[in-house]
Amino acid sequence: MPKENAQNLNDNLKRLAKITEWFDNQGEVDVEEGLKKVKEAAGIIKVSKVRLKEIENEFEEIKKEIETEDADKGK
Repeated sequence: MPKENAQNLNDNLKRLAKITEWFDNQGEVDVEEGLKKVKEAAGIIKVSKVRLKEIENEFEEIKKEIETEDADKGK
């Protein structure tokens, strides 16, 4: 399994969609292959959650900067 790119959420979402599509298109799921797909999806979800938290923190920092600038202008 290639290393997940935590920086690109769009690519991760596309990969998850492809895994979901694989399951949807299986008449009879190969249990071993299905397990590999589930493990891959779990890894993608894990790194995506970390990246989402980083993005949330970045937005909070921007919000604080804007609030600080607005408070300084009010003085």
